[in-house]
Amino acid sequence: MNTLTKQLPVTNGVTSTVTNFTQSLRPATRLASTYHYRRNGIYYLRLRETGSTTQATSVSLKTTDRREAMSTSRRLAESIKVFHQDNPTATWHELRARLLMIAEEILPVARDASLWGGLHEGAEVAVMVTIRKQPVAQPVQDSPAALSVSAPAMTFEFLSGLYLSDRAGEQKASTLSSTKFTHGVLCTELGALDLRMHTRAHLVALRDRLATTRKPSTVNQMLMKLSAVLNWSVENGHLEKSYDKKLKFTKGTESSRKAFTQEQVGKLMAYTNNLPETSWKRWLLSLGIITGGRLNEISQLTTSDIQTLESGVTVISINEVGEGKSIKNKRSERQVPLTDGAYGFDLAAFLRYVSACIQSGNGSLAQIGYRPAGEWVNQQAIPQALGESYVRGLVFHSLRHSLASLMQAKGVPTTHAQAVMGHASGTVTFDVYGEGVPMLVIAEMLKGILSE
Repeated sequence: MNTLTKQLPVTNGVTSTVTNFTQSLRPATRLASTYHYRRNGIYYLRLRETGSTTQATSVSLKTTDRREAMSTSRRLAESIKVFHQDNPTATWHELRARLLMIAEEILPVARDASLWGGLHEGAEVAVMVTIRKQPVAQPVQDSPAALSVSAPAMTFEFLSGLYLSDRAGEQKASTLSSTKFTHGVLCTELGALDLRMHTRAHLVALRDRLATTRKPSTVNQMLMKLSAVLNWSVENGHLEKSYDKKLKFTKGTESSRKAFTQEQVGKLMAYTNNLPETSWKRWLLSLGIITGGRLNEISQLTTSDIQTLESGVTVISINEVGEGKSIKNKRSERQVPLTDGAYGFDLAAFLRYVSACIQSGNGSLAQIGYRPAGEWVNQQAIPQALGESYVRGLVFHSLRHSLASLMQAKGVPTTHAQAVMGHASGTVTFDVYGEGVPMLVIAEMLKGILSE
């Protein structure tokens, strides 16, 4: 039987004797049985306080091999179990910190597993306390030092590492790259600050420092990534609280991108209609005008993405099916009708172009890549088409704002606009620039507002 020896100091020169007895301990925190799960093939161990949905933390086992993962998990669980038995008054945060550290071996103690929680099932727990009898009886107290835990500082850099280990697999490569870059900036700005001790003032000061060299809209995007880490840390028990609510700027965040007037849109279509029918540049700009699609969405269209539905409506299908294709998010996947005659758009001529691509064996519609396409349309086509009415800030993405603004002005229902734009929020659809809406309804709506 394992023992924990505690000695009380001998006072007044009194000879003391040693008495052994067994004392039951009741834990301050009960731990549920460990739970395992896989994310992107990697095994994780989750430790949770019994009965709590918020006091939980996950540790990556850094392997895709189940046997290796379970072996590592047993070692981790045993370490935290014996620490818990040795420190029955340890708080959840001390236990969590110990799990994250697992750096020192501690004395095993034993008794009454049901009191401690499922993690201790099967263990015979008992504690043998050795004390010295004194002339005046005094209570036996654990030294505060016995319960202290040298926990790692919860810096943003530390929490960022935990967050990315858990969530990186959920992000697209381009998004992950942006996240890592932003996290790097935040690590530098927050430095050695232990976020367990952070206050509202710390985050306000961070926001103001970021704003000295950045636009408010850029700062807000960075603060969103900060909030993601802080909220994840709270949910997983690394932090008790985050003070990031209502931290973003509300003024000066307007997009620098402008919308085209309807007259300017007409000039752009006239310009593109003068280009050869066999030129992808003509259809790149035309499709942007009548669908509001993003430059990347239009640039990666294939011949199989041009579809005629049973209703007779011809659409472009924006999706990730095919090598190298990528869309912004899940809600970006959609079908958008092609409105014949909109601003002078020639649907029959476009379908002839698609047929020519199929006959040539080329599955892609694009004749130039995404970057060259952007340079051509933004630096050459738009300025030339608009002439004196051109102003800086009018780019291909402005076509998206123009269509959103037109739908808003015409009183188009938000769900219909959402179906066209592929935004997850109807509010975002109108303010910044649908699922379940029949395509024929969308086609009739676009025909109504684009053919006037």
